[in-house]
Amino acid sequence: MSKVIIINTEKCTGCRMCEVSCALKHSHECNPERSRIRVVITEVDGRATFVASTCMQCETAMCELVCPTGAVGRSYTTGARIIAPDKCIACGSCSVACPFGACFVDRKIGRSVVCDQCGGDPVCVAVCPTGALRYAEADEANIHLRRAGSRSTSAAMLNVRPRR
Repeated sequence: MSKVIIINTEKCTGCRMCEVSCALKHSHECNPERSRIRVVITEVDGRATFVASTCMQCETAMCELVCPTGAVGRSYTTGARIIAPDKCIACGSCSVACPFGACFVDRKIGRSVVCDQCGGDPVCVAVCPTGALRYAEADEANIHLRRAGSRSTSAAMLNVRPRR
């Protein structure tokens, strides 16, 4: 059974420790721009909200389907998406195709990168001070997403005003 990183947006404070730790682990520099997890900051009614975003490990992944060289695949050990460095030509097709913006071309190394879940021990999860990130079985993630979708749908239904 494969595992995924589950993101609880309600717990994310925007500290960006996940970005820094990821960049240090993979590129050996403290540069969040080279991180494979991103914290997206949005503002609604003057209040900032933070959402961590990384590869969702799609069952049918657009990044894999559009790759002209077949560089995008899955790790046999973790089930995580990986990009074969010897096959990647840094064309950016995966980056354009990913609906989550999880793939990107790292110009310093001349190839695309995506979250590889640190080989089964994601450093971002280990350093998250609020528990906004968890590494869990994919089935548990599906249940979590369904519940979150159900809550947002219910909340939206409660806020519907009748037409006049």
